Amino acid sequence: MAKRFDRSLMAGLVLGALIAASSAPPAVARELPLILITLTSPVSRGHDARVAVRTAPGTQCMLLFHYQAGATAKNLAMPKRADDKGRVSWRWRVDPHAVPGSWPIVVHCTDEFKGSVEQRRLEMPFVVR
Repeated sequence: MAKRFDRSLMAGLVLGALIAASSAPPAVARELPLILITLTSPVSRGHDARVAVRTAPGTQCMLLFHYQAGATAKNLAMPKRADDKGRVSWRWRVDPHAVPGSWPIVVHCTDEFKGSVEQRRLEMPFVVR
């Protein structure tokens, strides 16, 4: 009789745990915000350029861009973390030998939220004069 009671008790505990687990709310998915605030474009060679975005606070973002500068290519990757208001900005000097034209510039942000990884990406043209 004692064995039967233990089995029944164990079965009840397992069933209770399964019910509790199935009724727990699922992880809340969210869409990571990523909004362009400013982009200096077009920009003259040898002058400063700037990009600023707004996302979730603490989000890790990277600015990626490529342009031709004389005989060499400039590939820049600049990681930064969003401040407590979700703002991230970059500023750099455009190479004075940059080839004029339209070049792609990308902001890629990644954030972990309640166990899931959220990513967003903005791609826009960056015009060098």
